[in-house]
Amino acid sequence: MLKIGMIGAGRMGNLHKSKLVTRDDVAITAVCDVIEDRALRMAREVGAKTYCDYIEMLDNEELDAVYINTPTITHPEMVKEVTRRKKHLFLEKPLALDLKVAFEMKKQVEESGIICTVGHMYRYRETVRQMLQLLAGKPVAMLNAYWYWTIPPVPHIADKDIGGGPVVDQIVHLIDLCRLAAGEVDTVKASYTLNCRKDEDFNNWDGYAVNLTFKGGAVASVTGTLALYKEMGTQTFMENIVLDIAAKDIMTRFTPKALQVFTPNKVEIIDTPAGDIDHVFVDAVKANDPGMIKCLIGDAIKTLAVTLAANHSAQTGQIVKMDDFIYERLNTLL
Repeated sequence: MLKIGMIGAGRMGNLHKSKLVTRDDVAITAVCDVIEDRALRMAREVGAKTYCDYIEMLDNEELDAVYINTPTITHPEMVKEVTRRKKHLFLEKPLALDLKVAFEMKKQVEESGIICTVGHMYRYRETVRQMLQLLAGKPVAMLNAYWYWTIPPVPHIADKDIGGGPVVDQIVHLIDLCRLAAGEVDTVKASYTLNCRKDEDFNNWDGYAVNLTFKGGAVASVTGTLALYKEMGTQTFMENIVLDIAAKDIMTRFTPKALQVFTPNKVEIIDTPAGDIDHVFVDAVKANDPGMIKCLIGDAIKTLAVTLAANHSAQTGQIVKMDDFIYERLNTLL
């Protein structure tokens, strides 16, 4: 029986819990949250012990793995404590809001020898695997992605000073898929605006556009907004999360619901069941096989770097060369 400790019993913690409780080889034996009532609710559901101090939980419980489902600014210290105790780790994205801090986290994870996945969930989708298979060996010309939404319901995501802003916390999923399909990013140019919600108590941007060039020759446009409404994406004929990828005589369109494949004589819709990040993580820990993990921390930090470079570009008006951006902060490349 794999014993898991949950740090964070909010929205993401409960999402992961709902997947883990379907397995008979996993037990959530400890739940920690700074809001005691929230920890108690989850603990009652799974028969776990409750904590408000994650260090106390780590010291008192015999855990095989730990989930960190907390605001990004709390991640660095938590990762240090988890890796020091050599517990396998599921770390929600983004890693951190500072590239140098994230690099230290990467070193801690890799030196500890634990199995760690970062929560880039779309990498685990069967439709993403099929998309990459269809594009394999084909030079990509263009990627176009968008994410339309409203004010995030979670306060620490809605505040850019705590969550990093929509590109770092949300659009990061689409940028991660762009990297998977087109390779490493060469340059970043971003523009953000606060134009619709500037009269509200809203410490964030409500419109953002990120242009990427890739070392392999592709170009990408990734856009999004928080100016809309919570029903966006549930209405008929409207997909609020989309990634189009164009190669020679083929275009794939990924949405969380399905993959569409456009070729000269055919349009195909692939809606195979979604792969599940939680099940793969558990299986990897049980098999002690990091090769099963589709988003190691060393890969996640590369995606994080692109999103932080986008924030830097939007704030300075500059085109950011990724190798320079990374080297200036780390004195090394990723």
